[in-house]
Amino acid sequence: MLVHDHPIVLSGLSALIESEDGLELVATARTAAEARAVTIEPDVAVLDLGLPDGDGIELGAMLKLTWPGLRVVVLTMHADDQAVIRSLGAGLDGYLLKDSDPEDVLAAIHSAARGTLVLGRGASGAVVAAAASAPRTDALGALDARDLEILELLVQGLPTSQVAARLFLAPKTVRNRVSEMLAKLGVASRDEAIALGQAGGLGRS
Repeated sequence: MLVHDHPIVLSGLSALIESEDGLELVATARTAAEARAVTIEPDVAVLDLGLPDGDGIELGAMLKLTWPGLRVVVLTMHADDQAVIRSLGAGLDGYLLKDSDPEDVLAAIHSAARGTLVLGRGASGAVVAAAASAPRTDALGALDARDLEILELLVQGLPTSQVAARLFLAPKTVRNRVSEMLAKLGVASRDEAIALGQAGGLGRS
């Protein structure tokens, strides 16, 4: 499935996919709403990062909830490490730039379909190196409601003392909960937990 709001780009990508043996284009959409209305389950969705009615990363995460076997690749003009990190944190399966060679786009679709994480030139070397071992935001599901409250405040930049005051807890209790949270998330530092929370959408309120 292709999701892109520019007709020329959508037409070009459609022609590229239809020309490739082993690939079949089952649906196209120009908005997030059209993508959500698709009833044919695709194996891979290629999404633009910016859509007229929504964010491609959020749409991709929602589509993966609808179709758990779906692989999602972001195709964008933005070479942005934070967008790459947010994509990976949302559980998406690839990030490519629109100026990638056609062969690279096709290879990325095939790789994503096999379950391989795809990172093109839109990601820096540091992000690519970290991606192999980075936990996904589905790890947030290991946290209970109190953990999420604490992590939300940490993502907002509050120090331990203010987190404790907001939640009517002792600072020592917060520190202990944070230590337990790191173990649940499988990360080694508070900064990594905060980055994971940001990728999962915490701290936006």
